[in-house]
Amino acid sequence: MFALADCNNFYASCHRLFEPQYNGVPVVVLSNNDGCVIARSDEAKTCGIKMGAPFFKIKDEIAKHNIAVFSSHYTLYGDISARVMTNLARFTPDVEVYSIDECFLGLKGYDCLQNYGKEMRDTVIQHTGIPISVGIAPTKVLAKVANKTSKKHNGVMVLETEEQISKALVDYPVEDLWGVGRQFSHKLIKEGIETAAQFRALPMAWVQAH
Repeated sequence: MFALADCNNFYASCHRLFEPQYNGVPVVVLSNNDGCVIARSDEAKTCGIKMGAPFFKIKDEIAKHNIAVFSSHYTLYGDISARVMTNLARFTPDVEVYSIDECFLGLKGYDCLQNYGKEMRDTVIQHTGIPISVGIAPTKVLAKVANKTSKKHNGVMVLETEEQISKALVDYPVEDLWGVGRQFSHKLIKEGIETAAQFRALPMAWVQAH
C-alpha cells in the first residue's frame, strides 16, 4: 500500500502560518514579479479565480471579493516543506518526496490504515501548522485518486477493497488521472471515455494501440 500526503493549498497555507488573520479569507499567491496566480486558497477558488490568471486582468475581482494577495516566497516554502517531510518520515522509512508539497510513503504491512492516515494528518498540522490530505491505496496512481477524494472526506481516504476502488473511479474524471496527459485525455474523451472507471475497463491492447 502507498500513501500520498499532499499539503492543502500549500503556498497559501504557508503565508497564513505567519498571518493567521487570513484564515478563512480568500488568498492568492502570485508568481515572480507578481505576474500571474500560482496558488489559491479554497475560498479564492470559490470566487472564480483561475490558476495562471494574469494579475492585471483580475484586479477588479480581487477588489470585489477582498482577496488577500501575496508575492511568492520560495525560501519560505522550501523551509516549511522540509519540516512537513521530516514529520511524515516518522511514519515509515519508505519515503519518496514527489514535489515541494507532495510525498509518497510506502505502507507495506501496515494495518488500521484509516487511523494511520489520520495520525499523519494530525501530526503534520500539530508540528507545522500545515493542513494535509492523505490518500492510501494499493498503487501510486490510486493513491493520487484517494488523495483527491479525501478532500471531501475529512482529509483521509483509504481505497483498499475492490468495492472502494470501483466506487472512487466511477465519477473520477479521466483527465485527472496521474499519467494521463492532456493530449491523450482529449483523445479518450472524444472516444466517449470520460471517467477513470471507463478507462480502467478498456482492454490493454486498445490502450497500447492508442
